[in-house]
Amino acid sequence: MVGSLAGSARKVTGGVSGDIYCKDGTSYISADLFAEALRQRGQRISVPPQLRAAYVTTKAEGGCDAYYKISEAGESSGKSRTVDGKQATAVELTTGKSKDVYFIEDGRQRLLMLESHRDGRTSTTTYDSFGEEFAITLPSAEKTLTIEAFRTRVSM
Repeated sequence: MVGSLAGSARKVTGGVSGDIYCKDGTSYISADLFAEALRQRGQRISVPPQLRAAYVTTKAEGGCDAYYKISEAGESSGKSRTVDGKQATAVELTTGKSKDVYFIEDGRQRLLMLESHRDGRTSTTTYDSFGEEFAITLPSAEKTLTIEAFRTRVSM
């Protein structure tokens, strides 16, 4: 399945690397990345080798646009910086032990970068290619699992 513009693709790097795709309100999260998110929530989980190339599907609450939505509770921090050669203003949202810093392009109001801080861990997501058409190749049906199917096939 290939989509363009109506979906998104993200590559996550850091402690555990993986891919996230979203199309028509369905998220496809690589199994290792999904497992790491569960581990960060305190669940003990081990992904068997045969599932390493699989993707877990979930309904994206709020649709694929949720990956770009900035909470209205965010406040301008005054911490401007350059992101990929573009001047950006920082908007911070702090909730408990979590803090997200959104860098929004001055003048065009496009999200350029998100830095998330959770329990001592930091992740960075960079956004680009606005308005450019590009192909997204979603995982095939044979490589996807529902959350329930994933949970029955992993060691917890």
